[in-house]
Amino acid sequence: MKKKNELDIQKLHLAPKAVQFLVAIILAVLIVVAGYFAQFQTQLEDIKAAEEKEDELKTQYEQKAIQAASLESLQLELKMIEESIEYLIKQLPTSAEIPGLIQELHNAAANNGLSLSSVLPQQSQVDGNIERLPHQISVTGSYEQLSSFMRDVGKMSRIVTLSGVTITPHSKNKNKLTLTALANTYKAVDVPKPASDAASGAQPAN
Repeated sequence: MKKKNELDIQKLHLAPKAVQFLVAIILAVLIVVAGYFAQFQTQLEDIKAAEEKEDELKTQYEQKAIQAASLESLQLELKMIEESIEYLIKQLPTSAEIPGLIQELHNAAANNGLSLSSVLPQQSQVDGNIERLPHQISVTGSYEQLSSFMRDVGKMSRIVTLSGVTITPHSKNKNKLTLTALANTYKAVDVPKPASDAASGAQPAN
């Protein structure tokens, strides 16, 4: 048997009006809550996703703002690099100056009481717009003379580097040393003029 304070749904119509009104209010609240979750749960998820997207966009904006602030300094740095490259290219000899550089090597040796026993051109190598022109050289003298010679090579009018340097005792004179190395000079690769430029510079036939 049901207790007196238990509500029999099947006999709800026989219950007092106050009880019926209370049950109606409870049912209405339950229906509203269920409808809320059914109708607005998707919108709440969309709002949460939008908030996360907003945070992501804020982070991206802050990063781009930092990049924009440093753009001017980057442009200045780029300009300095371009000027440095242009300056270095101007230090490279032209094809017409290569024989003069070989003569400068002879002069550097002679100024230090040495003589180049051999200057042999090697296979050139092209790297981008720069061509390396190596020459195998051999020179004999004292340690001090060889040191002064290498310093003078570093002071030549155009860029000349020494690589693969080896120093060995002279075979006939124990007081002498023989230095062998690759003397490398560099020049910009000659770029052929476009046909239109060549044609414009041609003299008209008579």
